[in-house]
Amino acid sequence: MNTEFKKENFKNKVQILVRYDDLDTLGHVNNKTYLSYLEESRINYLAEVLNLKKNSLDFDVVVGRIDIKYLFPIFLNDDVDVYTRISRIGERSYDFECYVVKNKNNKIQTCAFASVTLVSVDLKTKKTK
Repeated sequence: MNTEFKKENFKNKVQILVRYDDLDTLGHVNNKTYLSYLEESRINYLAEVLNLKKNSLDFDVVVGRIDIKYLFPIFLNDDVDVYTRISRIGERSYDFECYVVKNKNNKIQTCAFASVTLVSVDLKTKKTK
């Protein structure tokens, strides 16, 4: 995974509203919450970039792997966005590259970056396709 974020390389951005429930006892966003942020960004990407309908969850894919590197904490009132793009297309799977960033003092700070592999499956046979 490349740690260098370049906003101009992404067609898709989702603004995240940090909720009180997202926080842990230290007052920052809990690591498990990032999974929800990444999921929201993927669904938005599939709808906005690939024109798949959001109201149908019939994407014929399952998550095969998620790799997240945490760099800086996110707090309750932070202005957070997730930038997402497809970084690899294989025969049965594809990867999303995601950057979770916050705007701080008019500068973008990368808080985390992730690679998410989705695997295409036949929903009837439960086998890859």
